[in-house]
Amino acid sequence: MLPAADGPKPSADSLAALGALRRRVAIQSCADAGEGVKARRVLFSLNLPAADLGAALDALDNFERAIVEHDDRLVVAAKRLKCLAVLDRLIAG
Repeated sequence: MLPAADGPKPSADSLAALGALRRRVAIQSCADAGEGVKARRVLFSLNLPAADLGAALDALDNFERAIVEHDDRLVVAAKRLKCLAVLDRLIAG
């Protein structure tokens, strides 16, 4: 017998969009309002559970805020890593 699934699996298109978002976050060095809107559209289009969506939005907001507020490079790097970890968790399902 197969184990029960935790919920609907993301489509290939959703995973591709999430992967592209992850790559943008990994190299992002400045906050761009247009890119921020695109990132949030990707997250909202995935129909994630509220807790996962909230965690992803929070991590993305904290990371972008650190860039905008010109926080120390180590702070920005730490917030980037946290954001990437959340996105990795979403990609892994």
